[in-house]
Amino acid sequence: MSKIKIIHLQVLPILSGVQNMMLQVLSGLDQKKYQIYVLSRSDGALVEKVKESGWTHLALDSLVREFSLKDFVSAWKLYFLIRKIKPDIVHTHSAKTGFLGRIVARLSRVPLVIHTIHGFPFHQYQNPIKRFVFILLESFAGFFAHFNVFVNQYEKEMAVHKLGFSKKKSLTIYNGVLPYHKQKIFSNDNSLKIVSVLRFTEQKNVVSTIEQAVKVAKKYDNVSFAFYGDGELFNICERIVLDSDVGERVELKGWVYDIQNVLLNYDVFLLNSLWEGLPISILEAMSVGLPVICSNIKGNNELVDSHNGWLVEPYDLNSLDSVVHEILNNKNILAEKGRESIIKVTKQFHYGLFINEYERLYSCTKGNSDE
Repeated sequence: MSKIKIIHLQVLPILSGVQNMMLQVLSGLDQKKYQIYVLSRSDGALVEKVKESGWTHLALDSLVREFSLKDFVSAWKLYFLIRKIKPDIVHTHSAKTGFLGRIVARLSRVPLVIHTIHGFPFHQYQNPIKRFVFILLESFAGFFAHFNVFVNQYEKEMAVHKLGFSKKKSLTIYNGVLPYHKQKIFSNDNSLKIVSVLRFTEQKNVVSTIEQAVKVAKKYDNVSFAFYGDGELFNICERIVLDSDVGERVELKGWVYDIQNVLLNYDVFLLNSLWEGLPISILEAMSVGLPVICSNIKGNNELVDSHNGWLVEPYDLNSLDSVVHEILNNKNILAEKGRESIIKVTKQFHYGLFINEYERLYSCTKGNSDE
């Protein structure tokens, strides 16, 4: 029996949350059942990961993140690639490939077109005109998918009730992670080690977060921070740290790939984003038994509540200080909230549930998806 051909579309060939989520899906599939292709630009770590996994990488270097005239070239090339490969399924990710991919795949008569929305590209902190344009584009592209998959419940409800998405073709599949084989053991000393794993971008609110970390480190000499990641705002953040007198306790560590093992060295996970889908980084922290401090925004607040962490307002400059003060007055709360993190991962965000949902979705025929 011939394999089911599936193409996953990405723009950036990096290994951040969206790409890692896709790799989790592909790794969990029955490799004897599927012939897997991944399409993206050709200049990044994702390409090597795809090849190491035995899958086929398709390069489309005309793809750029921002909308431009190159998109017409990309759409044309994508059309001919799809017509050549004749996939049974096209699965797109992120705004750019989601817009082009859904339309081109449907016009190419691909039997099953799926788009995962890892957080809509419009948000409250955006220029109103840009936000309006993105809303229109997402509303339009949504009609071309047989299924639009949301990683949080909030955006699914918003898409159905405010953007005109079909309720039958919209579903939520939470990102998933396996509970790690080791769990955090909290020490009884008076130190507090806070860790963050993120891209140094506007979305992650990283400059404000670093500034807050410096402020807290100056106030409490037993508190330290470690930030793992890289991005366009790294140099600005590095300068903030260098200009402070607490650089030895606010460290910028760069990228690391065995992150769950690294997380075991810390006490609390921090992510103060402005907008999210459903962050893999928070799930990984929860999987090792860390409590979480994160911004009270869509996605984050479906992972974290008062049982397993603290929700703070992104631009509240005193919020991190308040949480740190609470923890230092009662360090036993870390173990209590850490246990709740593991329970929540096991019950709601387990990798097995995640894979089963995508397997079920991939088994749909075109006829079923259009009912």
